[in-house]
Amino acid sequence: MPPLFITGNMSSMQSVRRGGRTPKFWDEYEISNGESSLKITFWGTRGSIPTPSTSSFVTSQYGGDTTCISVDCAGHRVILDAGSGLRLLGLEMAKETAPIQATFFFSHVHWDHIQGFPFFIPGFQKGNRFDLYGPHLGISPDFVGSILEKALRGQQNDLNFPVQLNDMPAEMIFRDLPERAKVEIQGPLGLVKVFSAPLNHPGGCFGYRIEEHRPGQAVKVLAFATDTEHLDAVNPNMQFLAKNADVLIYDCQYSPEEYADANGYSRKGWGHSTYEWGLREAKAAGVKRLVMHHHDPLHDDSKVADMEKRARVMGKDLGIEVQAAAQGMVLEL
Repeated sequence: MPPLFITGNMSSMQSVRRGGRTPKFWDEYEISNGESSLKITFWGTRGSIPTPSTSSFVTSQYGGDTTCISVDCAGHRVILDAGSGLRLLGLEMAKETAPIQATFFFSHVHWDHIQGFPFFIPGFQKGNRFDLYGPHLGISPDFVGSILEKALRGQQNDLNFPVQLNDMPAEMIFRDLPERAKVEIQGPLGLVKVFSAPLNHPGGCFGYRIEEHRPGQAVKVLAFATDTEHLDAVNPNMQFLAKNADVLIYDCQYSPEEYADANGYSRKGWGHSTYEWGLREAKAAGVKRLVMHHHDPLHDDSKVADMEKRARVMGKDLGIEVQAAAQGMVLEL
């Protein structure tokens, strides 16, 4: 079990201990510098609701499962969110030699970011261990316990699902994080540092900065900011997360026109952003690569591709590489 070191104002942290389709990898999305260490795999890229591909609405190129990203760093696996894409990741992890250990970081507990957890096969395998972190959101000043655990248990109560969280015998340790917390995970090949910061989303949401520290190698940095609406100026919390990051995964759910007033209604206040603002935040933070994430369920492959093309033109002028997240995409740093 890797030791965990947590710093910050931890007065709101709660800890609860309880024992108890394989994606296609497209070669054109492989990125490697020959000394790769940190590997990012996209298991779910969609926002709001799973969007399966049909003959009239094709999503097979960019994917229809909701948010789940694995980050293999310093010999340890970090999992970002547990949308429906987590089922696919679980099928792959179940092939590994037990016991399995991994650390989850949840951005928030809206359904599209937790709905894959009841289908996570390694959770049903005794001997596996998972540390699960999520934001301490102020649902009630007198609430005691883990909000993340409350949400996952509620999702699997008998009115919603036939299998309870208690029926998953893997060891799960729940911890709620305060703002600007730091979690350190000692992996077999180095140290992983994860920093949290709040984002602008109804009900609250955290973004995360993941740093891989390996002896003799440059520090690799990934910033993850899904479900965030831009402000009138660059967001100081976004800048904290993304400063000089190798990759920024950013909520680009809407086109600029949709956000403003396309189709007769504005998306302002809905908690999501655009690629224009993703590039503004990336430029201000000195980010090298922007990955457009959390695709709108009303966007088929052709719409996502069009937005990616427009963003790449803008990114080229700013010196930032841009690509739209695709289910099964692997980035190696």
